[in-house]
Amino acid sequence: MADPYKKVGYPTMPKSLFCRCSPKVYRPGILARASLWLLLPAVASTAQAAPADDVYDEIARIESEQGAFGASLGEHLLSLATGYQARGKHVEAVEAFKRALHVQRINEGLYSMNQVPAMEAMIESQIALGDWDEAAKRHSHMYWLHQRNFGVDDPRMLPMLEKMSSWHLNAFSLSPVNIANHLLSAHQLFAMSIDIIDKNYGREDMQMIKPLKGLAVSNYYLATLKAEQSRRSAMMTTSSNGNDTAQAERKARLDHYILNSYYNGKQAITKMIDIYETADHTDQSDLIAAHVQLGDWYMMFDRSNAAMGQYELAFDKIATTNTLDEFSKELFDKPHALPDMPLLETQAHNPNQPHDYVLVKFDVTSRGEARNVDILESKPENHVGNRAMVRRSLKSAKFRPRMVAGKPVDTKGIVHRYILPKS
Repeated sequence: MADPYKKVGYPTMPKSLFCRCSPKVYRPGILARASLWLLLPAVASTAQAAPADDVYDEIARIESEQGAFGASLGEHLLSLATGYQARGKHVEAVEAFKRALHVQRINEGLYSMNQVPAMEAMIESQIALGDWDEAAKRHSHMYWLHQRNFGVDDPRMLPMLEKMSSWHLNAFSLSPVNIANHLLSAHQLFAMSIDIIDKNYGREDMQMIKPLKGLAVSNYYLATLKAEQSRRSAMMTTSSNGNDTAQAERKARLDHYILNSYYNGKQAITKMIDIYETADHTDQSDLIAAHVQLGDWYMMFDRSNAAMGQYELAFDKIATTNTLDEFSKELFDKPHALPDMPLLETQAHNPNQPHDYVLVKFDVTSRGEARNVDILESKPENHVGNRAMVRRSLKSAKFRPRMVAGKPVDTKGIVHRYILPKS
């Protein structure tokens, strides 16, 4: 199968790119990837009834009458698989999904789009088993199937690209291996969506907004991707398995994206502003939020003067619109930890489960920097590492400052509880 990610789009580019979340702290190596929401909803829930005895009986009847590949066998195998899945029996579910797909292909052909729901459901079980490589292969197969039916530049490719880019961005956050591979794949898929929309609808079309958001986020995480993470991702190896050239090319592509990530991300958000400004019926809150997002981008990359210019521009636009008081409070009434990107969700903290934490008090300056950090309490009390990690995180953190009368001001005495993984 050809590599579905071989075609690389070009960055152009991102309503709120950055989310309204309070800062969190995680163990080193995860911190940089841990403050995002889902760009897209997950695949459909599998909370269905467990397999009933009549499912097994019906499968046995069809096999005896029609053979192992009877046309009506597929739907009953899918029912069996989803029942296993609902009970948490994911190994059995994957095997049942595989057999259901095999029956579908024999009866409907290799290119039948009816395979897609079963593939998506199988991916859920593969992720539950921690089999990220097989889940990625299944996504690649779905891409190939869509491309075979629709063609590379057909707009009907967009829903599939949207799902795949979201999945890879989430896998970047949650998968313990090959994180650079997932980030690079998400980045390229967002760019491919932009290319399709440009060719079919024009570069000012509002459909651009969602993939532009994704491309901006992938650029931010490319910029923060550490060299050792890139090396661990197996982007390039010295093995003699015949894939060294392809791996080297992929590694070179990653390095190129990392080098240009700041400028490409800035271009993405600027492009989003342009689309909002030229659209016939733009919600002013979307345009204002985009200016704030550009300010956040500047702030995260230590361009505080440029950031303040965008924040003040956004504040002035709000002042001319009498209906946006609550929106203004949401954006500027308190400091916001950056990045503020609602695109991806890591594993959520369960308040009913035991957890470590550090309760800290600090100030945020008008320049968006944390000062006067004071650890109030922590659990466990004697865990010096957790306290030190929070101090280091706040020392390097960037904030969108509180604004009063259109100007950034200091904020004193912020108290926040940082939830950490259980030691």
